[in-house]
Amino acid sequence: MNDQIRALIAQHEQKGDFTHVAPTKEMLASAQRLLGLTIPQQFVDFLHEYSYGGIGGITILGVGLDGSMAFLEETLSYRKYGLPHNLLVVENCDEWLWCLDCDSGEVVSWSQADGDDILPGYPSFDDFLLDDLQEAIDSL
Repeated sequence: MNDQIRALIAQHEQKGDFTHVAPTKEMLASAQRLLGLTIPQQFVDFLHEYSYGGIGGITILGVGLDGSMAFLEETLSYRKYGLPHNLLVVENCDEWLWCLDCDSGEVVSWSQADGDDILPGYPSFDDFLLDDLQEAIDSL
């Protein structure tokens, strides 16, 4: 995770914005096994530092205070509706999902309502997170 993201979060984070519940190696291994994919390192880094939450109304899915893995649960749930197996849900925006393409490391949007369209978004999770956070902060 890049320093610009850390600086934005440090400057704007309020108590309770992130869970800060780092997943164990066993939790990550289990999630990867259940999903049949390898989680890109940038997202793993986010999970270890911040885990779940966001600033200004965004919510990046991670590990909840109760130890539940929201990114895993959402991904498995949307696979029932046609979410491709290489995608990992990182943010649910109701009408579309932001997903990590675990083959390429890119973040794409997916919507079942748009005929299962996969639309390009960002070249990496860090690029996505930086833009998502900055947009939320600008709207505060």
